[in-house]
Amino acid sequence: MLSPRSKGGKGAEMILTRKVPGAYDPATGKPSVTITQYAGSGFRDTYELKNVDGTLIRRDDVKLLVSPVLLTGEDTPRPMETDTIIFDGTAYTVVGVEPWNYAGITVGFEVQART
Repeated sequence: MLSPRSKGGKGAEMILTRKVPGAYDPATGKPSVTITQYAGSGFRDTYELKNVDGTLIRRDDVKLLVSPVLLTGEDTPRPMETDTIIFDGTAYTVVGVEPWNYAGITVGFEVQART
């Protein structure tokens, strides 16, 4: 159901970007950074106004329901805080993640994301 419309689902394509710091580079004075992108799909939803408290959930936060399967057919890695998700042309930062886990199998992720 969360697969992209181009593959018969109800979702839209998205890109999950993860930056992983590496070893310290004395030449630059900073750690190296490895950037990995994962092409997946999902669905964007909004929070009900009664749930927006201005602190934990802000007015512009969105809920992204992320498919457990990437477009390549591989498992989607669990999104992590500070990952970036580009969905429908907007870049979001992952604030929180709740996996949907049924009988020991991850069937998706509910991501709180912020612009």
